[in-house]
Amino acid sequence: MKKYAVILIGVVLTICSSLNRANAQYQIPSKLAWWYEARFGMFIHLGSYSYLGHGEWAFSIENWKKADYQEKVSTHFNPEKFDANEIVQLAKIAGMKYIVITAKHHEGFSMWNTKVKSFKDVTGKKMYSLPRYTPFGKRDVIMELKKACEANDIKFCLYYSILDWGHSSQEINHIDGGTFSTMKSESARTVYIRDMKAQLKELIKRYHPAVLWFDGDWTRKADSPTPEKWWTKADGIDLYNYLIKLDPDMIINERVARNFGLGDFECPEQEVPKTPRGRQWETCQTMNKTWGYNENDHDYKSVQTLIHELVKVVSRDGNYLLNIGPKGDGSVPSETADSLRRMGDWMKIYGSGIYGTTRSPFKTEPEWGFYTKKEGKLFAHIFSWPQNRVLSIPALKNSIRKIYLMNDPENALDYTIEDGKIKVSLPENAPDKINSVVVVEVEGLPETTDI
Repeated sequence: MKKYAVILIGVVLTICSSLNRANAQYQIPSKLAWWYEARFGMFIHLGSYSYLGHGEWAFSIENWKKADYQEKVSTHFNPEKFDANEIVQLAKIAGMKYIVITAKHHEGFSMWNTKVKSFKDVTGKKMYSLPRYTPFGKRDVIMELKKACEANDIKFCLYYSILDWGHSSQEINHIDGGTFSTMKSESARTVYIRDMKAQLKELIKRYHPAVLWFDGDWTRKADSPTPEKWWTKADGIDLYNYLIKLDPDMIINERVARNFGLGDFECPEQEVPKTPRGRQWETCQTMNKTWGYNENDHDYKSVQTLIHELVKVVSRDGNYLLNIGPKGDGSVPSETADSLRRMGDWMKIYGSGIYGTTRSPFKTEPEWGFYTKKEGKLFAHIFSWPQNRVLSIPALKNSIRKIYLMNDPENALDYTIEDGKIKVSLPENAPDKINSVVVVEVEGLPETTDI
C-alpha cells in the first residue's frame, strides 16, 4: 500500500510541476522546475580578497603582482567568524530559496581543500586554498554551508571562475586597463583546462551543487584560441557536456561561454532586461556597488529598491540573485543583514505573489507597478497607490471569483468591468508603503483579452 501511495504522490507532484512550467512562455526542462519556481536567491562573494576589503577585483584593479598578492593578502585571510547557520537563516528570513557561493573567484584562491596539484601559489610549494594557505584551519566552510542549506530546505549552489589570475598557466593582463588573463602557451592552456575539469569534478563529487554558476569567460571567442582569447565556444560546449555526464540534474548557467546560447539559463548582470528574454534568465545584483566586501562602499540600495527590483524581474519572467559580501573575518555586514530582514518582512506577507509566478499576461506595464500571475491568480503589485483609489486593470478572458488585498484576503474589494477595464475600489491608504498587492482570483491561468 505504501508503495502505491508513494507512486501516486510522485504523479501528483509531477502534474503540479508541469502545470507551473506550462505557465511560462517557453518550455521549462524538468530539472529547472524548482529553480524557475524559486525566483529569489542569495549570491555570496567570499574569498581572500575579503581580507583586503577593497572588493573582489582588487588583484586586477590595484595592479598587484601574484607573489605580493598571495603573500600580503591571501595568507592573512581568516574567516573565523563565518557562520553558515546565521547566513542561511538570513537567506531564509529574506525569503530566498537557493544560495550560490564562490568556490573559486578570479584570484584563483580555492575555498575548499582541492587536491589538484597545479593550483598552488607562485612558489609551487603550497596549495593555494583556504585550508592549506591561511591560518584558518581545517574547517570546510563550503560543506558547512551545504549542510545548513539542506537543514533549511534551501538549494545549495556553487560559483566557479573559468579564468584564474593566480594559476601558473596565466598572467593577469594589466595592459591598457585590461582585466582579463593571457594564456602562456597552448600546452599551458591544455593542462589548465584538464585541471580545471578535475577541480570541478571534486566540487561535484564532494558537494553535489544544484547549480554550477560560471563566470570569468571574457577570454572567449567563437573559433580558434589565441593567448588573450584562449577560451572558445567549443570549450564551453565540451565543459557543459562533461559536467552533465557527471550530474545530469545539475543546472549550469550560460557563462560556460556566454552569448552563444549555451547553458541552461541566461544571466544578465547588474541590469534588469526591459522585456522578457527568449529563455529562462536570472539577473545577479549587488546591494551596494561591489560583490566582494569593500570597507569603503556604504552606498547600499534601499529596501524599497531591492523589493521593486525583485518584483520587476519576476514580472518579466526572471530570477533575482541578490549578493552579499561577508567581511574578511566571515561575518555579515550589519547593513546587509538589516536589508535582508526587512525584505523578509515584506516577503512573509506577499511572497506568494513571487514564488511560482510567471510573467505579466499584458503587453504593457502599468504606471503604478507590475503584474505577476499563476494558476487561478493575477497579482497586481502596486508601487504607487492611485490617488483616486481606483485600480484599473485590463480585462481578462477569465471569470473572476474574487478580488482582495493580499494582506486581507477575507474582505473582498468591490469592482466593476467597463470599457475593457477591471476597475477595483481601493481603501484610502496603501497597506504597505513599498509594495501593496491586489489579488484577482480567476478561473484558470490569467489571460488577457488584448491579443
